[in-house]
Order: sequence, then structure tokens, then C-alpha cells
Amino acid sequence: MHSAIVLGGGVGKRFNSKVPKIMHTLGEKPIIYHLWDTLQTVDGIEEVILVTSPQIAELLPDNANVVIQDEPLGTAHAAFLGASVAKNENVIIVNADIPLVRKETFSTMVESSYSRLIAVTRFPFESDFGRVRFVDGLLRQIVEVSDLRDRREKEIPFVNTGVYKARKEDIVNGFPLLGKSNAKKEYYITDLFNLLAEDKGVHVLLFEDWSQFLGINTRQDLARVLHVYKQRLLERIMEAATIVDPESTYVGENVKVGKDTIILPNTTLLGSTEIGEDCVIGPNVEIRDCVIGNKCEIKFSVLEEATLEDSVVVGPFARIRPGTYLKSSARIGNFVEIKKSVVGSRTKINHLSYVGDAEVGEDTNIGAGTITCNYDGYNKNPTIIGNRVFIGSDTILVAPVELEDDSFTAAGSVITEKVPKYALGIGRAMQVNKEGWVLKYRKKKEMNQ
Repeated sequence: MHSAIVLGGGVGKRFNSKVPKIMHTLGEKPIIYHLWDTLQTVDGIEEVILVTSPQIAELLPDNANVVIQDEPLGTAHAAFLGASVAKNENVIIVNADIPLVRKETFSTMVESSYSRLIAVTRFPFESDFGRVRFVDGLLRQIVEVSDLRDRREKEIPFVNTGVYKARKEDIVNGFPLLGKSNAKKEYYITDLFNLLAEDKGVHVLLFEDWSQFLGINTRQDLARVLHVYKQRLLERIMEAATIVDPESTYVGENVKVGKDTIILPNTTLLGSTEIGEDCVIGPNVEIRDCVIGNKCEIKFSVLEEATLEDSVVVGPFARIRPGTYLKSSARIGNFVEIKKSVVGSRTKINHLSYVGDAEVGEDTNIGAGTITCNYDGYNKNPTIIGNRVFIGSDTILVAPVELEDDSFTAAGSVITEKVPKYALGIGRAMQVNKEGWVLKYRKKKEMNQ
């Protein structure tokens, strides 16, 4: 078994932020969480140790296995602190600012018969990663970019990815032998592995997928890594669904999309959203933590923590808020907001309405401008609307109130009491037509001019 040590104690000055670099968000979670989560899924890794500063330690969850590095004395010092408390004799060490390292890469390191390894890659562009010299698969030297002396060293194609494997004793016993010999006057883990290369031998593993080793030191780096991360997630979705414009589409890592669903441009799918088969989502849609059935259509709308059964239509310009449940073939139209409500099958709320804390039955029609007045300043009160109810336009339903099955309301009504089955609820002033009033009004105005 192995212990994994994540080195996250750096200051991150180039990020120019009040927030520690590795606590900035990549996708939907902090940078350091990506490695933490990945390492916990690797067979052969028993524990994950996060070595961080006191400031970062305060931001991590209680279940994190944290070792505090009180002073930023470098990566070798951080590795020494982590190795000193590791349960296992074999350790995997990784820098916290390379969040996209694949599970398969760690598995390769763990499964290797070699006790000491360094992972290297070749970037197709100039980078600030340290260069690696090796012969016949054995490490000769790692040179930090700040210590590169001439152009020849800078042209070395192989870079140090920041992923290592060693014996616990290598780190614990080797650290006291190091000196602050580099430009930043810190203890570098690269110096420690250079010593191991001379003393015990370190094997080199070359990984062709360089994108997983992109590091984050600046906000520009963060944008570059986010692009790679986003593409990785989109490729997974596109195994069964169609994404019309990947450049304008974003999906979270826990999102699931069913077969033959089409995602149109400017769509964002977040959280634990699950979308069924044969749906059309977008354009211009944001969905978070929703469960959506098959054959649904959603466009120009925002949905959060809602459930939609099959064949539901939402939008354009609708807002579906937490706690909403839309049953099969319900239709929610333009400028409609639904909050914490159940809407029955085949019910239509097509225009300019607010429905909150309500239960709406099947085959009901809610006219334009209908408002459920659910809040009295102290409590949220329920509105109960039955099956086959017809609510006239511009109806105000003052909760708590109930409209029984097959009831109607007259347009423009304020409904404050129960409307019985088959009844028409009217709650408005009676219309009075004053004959000749306009002529008198005009004459009066003209005389005063």
C-alpha cells in the first residue's frame, strides 16, 4: 500500500489574490480538491495527506488529513513533513497545483515495481517547469527553471511534472542532507531526488499526455487548465449525446446526459444534474442539481434543484427554483417563475406568472399574469389548485387558498376564499358604464384651458 502526499504549502504570489492559489475554484471545487478526490479513487493508495499552510488548513473540511507547514520552506520540507506521518513505506508525492493528473497515471506509478520514480512529459510549448536529464531510463539530474544556466539546458525537451514515488525513509532521511542552494533559498524536492538519483537510482516514467500536467501559477494558467478540464468533461458527455457548440457549453464533472439528447449553444449544466434521453437543452440554459426526464425541451431558462418528468417543456425565459416538481407533459412558458411547487401532468402555465408553495393538479390552465401570493410577511402559505381548473388571466390567489377540481376564476379576480368544484370564482368590482361621461369630461377640460 501507498500513502499519497499532496504538496500545497506554497504562497502562490504570482496569483495576486487574497485567496490562496490552490483554494481558487477550478470547475465547481477548489484546485486542491481535484487531486484529493482523484487520489482517493486509486487502488493501492491507503491515505491522502495534504501538506498546507495554516491559512489553507483552516479552509479545508474536517475529514481532510492535513499536515501544517508553518513556514513556506519549500517542497522538500513539505514532503518531509508528510512522509514523517505517513502510514506506509511507499509514498506518492505530487504538487497541489497540477490538478488534472489522471487516475491512470497514479495507478501506473503505484503498480510499478520500481520504488523510486519521477514522472516526466514533453510540452509542445515553452514552460517554466524544471528540466529532466536521464539516461537509459535512469534520472541524472533535475534542474529547476529558476536555476537553468544557459540556452542548452532550457532546450531540454523533458520536463519534471511534479509527480514522484519514493520510499518513506528516502524522504525522512534525505531531507536533513539538503541545503538551500537554489535561487529562492528553499528546500526543493528536486534536490532531494537528485540526491536519490546519485545514491539509490530513480527511474523515469515518460507520459505522452502532457495536458494532465499543466500547472497553475497565474490566472492565465488557471484559464488554460480550465479549458483542458472542460474539454475532458465534454468528451465524456459526447460519447452518447450531441453538443452543438462545445466552446460555449460547460458541464460539471457529476453531470449525466442521456443518449441522443442535444445540447445547444450557451448551455451550462452544473452540480448533480441528470438529463434523460432525447431531450433538447438550450440555447442559453443554466441547470443546476436537477433531474430531467426523457424528451424534455428547455430553452432560455434557469433551473435549480428541480425535477422534471418526461416530455416537459420549459421556456423561453422561465425560472424554475428549488423544490419544484413538474409532472409529465407540463408546459412552463415565457416569464414564468415556479418555486417549491408541484405542477401536474399536462398543466399549462404559459405566460407571465408566479407560482410558489403550490400544488397544481392535472390538465389545469393557469392564465397570463396569475400570481400566488404565498408570503404574508411572516410565513409562506400554500395554494392548492385541483385538476382541470381554469384560472383566468391576471388572477391573484391570496394564500392559503384552495381551488377545487373543475373550478374557474374570472379574469382579474382576487381570490381569497375556496372556490368549490364547478364554481366560477369572481373577486373584482362590478363594471359600471357611465353614458356620455367622456363628453362631459372633455368639455370640462377644454373650459379650463
